[in-house]
Amino acid sequence: MHFRYIAISRNGAKLSGEMEAVSRASALEDLHKLGHLPVEVVEAKPKADGSRSGSKSFFDGSPSSSQITLFTRELSMLLKAGLPLDQSLEFLEKDARSKKLRKLIGQIASHVRNGKSLHEALEAQGAVFPPVYASMVKVAEASGTLVTVLERTAQGREKSQKLRSKALSEVLYPCILVIMAILVVIIMLTFVVPRFKDMIVHAGTAVPEQARFVIAASDWLIANGEFLAIAVASIICLLLLAWHQRWGRKQIELWLMKAPLIGNILRLNLTIQFCRTLGILLDNGVELPAAMKLARDVIGSSYAAHVLDQAYDALRKGRSFLEPISRASLFPPVVINMLRVGEETGSLTASFYHMADMFEEKLQTTVERAFTIFEPVVILFVSAFVAGIIMSIMSAVISMNDLAM
Repeated sequence: MHFRYIAISRNGAKLSGEMEAVSRASALEDLHKLGHLPVEVVEAKPKADGSRSGSKSFFDGSPSSSQITLFTRELSMLLKAGLPLDQSLEFLEKDARSKKLRKLIGQIASHVRNGKSLHEALEAQGAVFPPVYASMVKVAEASGTLVTVLERTAQGREKSQKLRSKALSEVLYPCILVIMAILVVIIMLTFVVPRFKDMIVHAGTAVPEQARFVIAASDWLIANGEFLAIAVASIICLLLLAWHQRWGRKQIELWLMKAPLIGNILRLNLTIQFCRTLGILLDNGVELPAAMKLARDVIGSSYAAHVLDQAYDALRKGRSFLEPISRASLFPPVVINMLRVGEETGSLTASFYHMADMFEEKLQTTVERAFTIFEPVVILFVSAFVAGIIMSIMSAVISMNDLAM
């Protein structure tokens, strides 16, 4: 559930924002754990998932995710060099090339100069910084490991962005091929075939079966093209509408995860995000229940968030968090087995890191192999389809010439 809250920090400052929680009581408990005094907590309509995960749109006036990562990396370097926090923020504000980033750093620096801690200044920026980011900074400030935590956070975000960028570049070209293939077939059926149709039909010769099929497909597409376009647009709109509803998004994600190729890639990506986020949180001193709660807002999947809510409830009741995750079949069995060993031996953090690194390599290999094979298959399929249309029309034209001779 999504809640909007107003709270008072330990320094007496008024805070407002939005958060995800299983219930209102759970939201109140989370605010208390952060050291805030809740004033008002009401259920609110959830925003688009991109805003919750910290990836802002181009038009909302907030820096991009890559800019936040750069800010994290540079802040850790300045603090490591021995500069105080306020002076580091001042340097970064002057050096920022983006107006959005400069404005954001200026707001953070203003809060710090007014006596707030860094994590309170980050929380005051709303959804720009994910809850997991501010929580790790809070733990780091309390334990005196801010530089180390910022370095690890920057490293984790850089790996995630690099993996996302690589996957996008691998997927983009096949998608363009598919779109171009559809456009080529539509142009052939709506512009090329009709030019030969009258000549073939009125020639008085028997039209070959393949040519009749192509001509019938062309006639149907021309007659029903508008209705087909409206139907496709309506389906896309319904899918987008369902995607922004909790039940719809969860169902679509389940369908995608069951798909032969896409499903495997999605599950691997979820596994990496889950393991790396939990590993960083536990390594920075966050308790497992709180880490599980924070991870659900970062993983970027409605279905996965539902499963992690169940894992969080299991932890609160004294059970293993692996039970609900294993039942949901969200992650590969090897992940459950390795984490169970880590849980029993007390090396859970190392197990999370190991799983994240292992599946990151596996995802890269899977994406490269899949789309290396997919690209020539698409090209061959499109070539064969277009060649079939051309050969069907040419066979009819050749039969006309044979009759004329």
